[in-house]
Amino acid sequence: MALQAETLVEEWFNRNGYFTIRGIKVKNDEIDILAIKNLGHGWDCVHCEVQVSIRPVTYISKLTSQLVTELGVKTSSSAKLRTEPQIASCAKQWVVNKYTAQKKQRLREQLNSNNSWRYLFVHGNVKDPKELAYIASEGVELLSFIQILKDLCTKQTHLDFAGSSAGDLVEIINFIHN
Repeated sequence: MALQAETLVEEWFNRNGYFTIRGIKVKNDEIDILAIKNLGHGWDCVHCEVQVSIRPVTYISKLTSQLVTELGVKTSSSAKLRTEPQIASCAKQWVVNKYTAQKKQRLREQLNSNNSWRYLFVHGNVKDPKELAYIASEGVELLSFIQILKDLCTKQTHLDFAGSSAGDLVEIINFIHN
């Protein structure tokens, strides 16, 4: 579902006047979407990560290596219940890995060094809503994937054209409402 969700989010950006680049590789890492829009008096630069789950069985963030050892689990993607401090610690590291790591900062600066980038996380259902609160506390804006779909299906976007390969998919979804 990741590819479809990213494609729909990219379509949402395009219909709101943003130029987008999707799936930029940084060595063995990736940035989901970079979106840039000329506001007339400056630029809006958005680094967007997309993670959509309908029936989540694990957390958004992986366990830190320290917590893997402390909890005695085999993998950092363990679904083992976490305490609130553990959720906070993992969410903080997730934000670093996804947004603020030096290699990602350098890549964004290559594309637009004159403006600051804001961070956006598009999410689906989550195992523990506290995790979203901790992600937001690290300076990341949150946007529900449901809101993206509502905007696309009710034409609550600024431009009335398809911008990416999801244009046809949006039209198919809208076919139900007609």
